[in-house]
Amino acid sequence: MSRLLPDVEGRTLLVVDAIGTAALAVVTIVSALTDADAVVIANLAVAGVLFLGGCIGFGIGFLRAVGRSRTETVDLAGLFYLTGSAPREARRAFLGLWFAQIAIAAAAIALTDPPFAVMAPVWGIGIITWWASAHATFPPRQAGEGH
Repeated sequence: MSRLLPDVEGRTLLVVDAIGTAALAVVTIVSALTDADAVVIANLAVAGVLFLGGCIGFGIGFLRAVGRSRTETVDLAGLFYLTGSAPREARRAFLGLWFAQIAIAAAAIALTDPPFAVMAPVWGIGIITWWASAHATFPPRQAGEGH
């Protein structure tokens, strides 16, 4: 498990991301097998929670990044994709989970009706942004830069 979820600073967000991804996978598989009302509701609930949670995480992360940008050069690739701003194992884990969410959402289009999972990858980008705003490393802002 430690290889899949490395012991990095801010690991709690990584664990929460993995739990959301696992819930999405389970509910999407079950939804592909049956269209029972309870399953459709569970599918909507999981996808909706992941969508809203991702929106909240993105907002928290973006606002924190704005605050950090006063003293650090926060670039979008580092904030949203952890490019050059995170340890390799953290980047691999967060992006791997996000790509898994995207793959599940794409499969849901063909396998479920309605494909609520298409909302869920907002979870991954929101968690990544939140984590990066708190734990990623950005270079210090140079005097006169950005003004």
